[in-house]
Amino acid sequence: MLRTKKGLKYFRMGEGSEAVICHPSLGLGRFLFYRLIPPLSRRWTVIAYDPRGIGENAGFAPRLEDWVEDVHDLMDEVGKPAHLIGVSLGTWVMSRVAARWPDRVGRVVLIGATVGFPDGAAAIEARKQELSRQSMAEYARAYAQSTLTVWADPEIREQLVQDLATCQPDRYLQAMAEIYFTDNREAFQQMKAETLIIVGTDDRRTPPAMADEAAELIERSTVRVIPNAGHLALMDQPVRVEELVESFLLTGHIED
Repeated sequence: MLRTKKGLKYFRMGEGSEAVICHPSLGLGRFLFYRLIPPLSRRWTVIAYDPRGIGENAGFAPRLEDWVEDVHDLMDEVGKPAHLIGVSLGTWVMSRVAARWPDRVGRVVLIGATVGFPDGAAAIEARKQELSRQSMAEYARAYAQSTLTVWADPEIREQLVQDLATCQPDRYLQAMAEIYFTDNREAFQQMKAETLIIVGTDDRRTPPAMADEAAELIERSTVRVIPNAGHLALMDQPVRVEELVESFLLTGHIED
């Protein structure tokens, strides 16, 4: 069901006694969680939305602090203890929410996490040059080719391209700057929630070594590496990710 909180449009599904709030990756909207939402909503109240600067909420400027406050506002709105799921950019957001409001947060799932990017300025400049030479649609197709693995469903790959292509280049670069210049070490160290870090074996953006580095800073964390998956593991291997997430949110443990 589509709802609005302080002008931010979001979807709420399920009526469980606990909530699960999902924050997607850079340039992407709630579509990223297309496979997770139905099964999770059978147990929990699931909140998913296009973050500021994207899709239905493209009119808002993308800022890390606003993304964090949005999650806090949604926790108030749903009025239930909340588990958090963040993918890539979403890991910056959800780690800060968990660190700032530990009494409001249950368990946390971080997919594609890293402590930060030391070459952030160079990466942003390179992306700016790419976007000056091609349309967002062309960039989106190249992104899908380099990010998803051969195991991703072709229809889902195409939907990802279409989703990313709707993002305005200036908003994309603004959002990128919000995280590429921001270190996660302090937020990770302050987290007290049980945390599952998921990373794909073929993730070239935040590879397994980065997940291990993040886990060393998060006191109660577990890393699971997903075979045949890249940076968006929940699209390459949706069934396995769903199994891990559901088991972890229910029990705090992972069955190997």
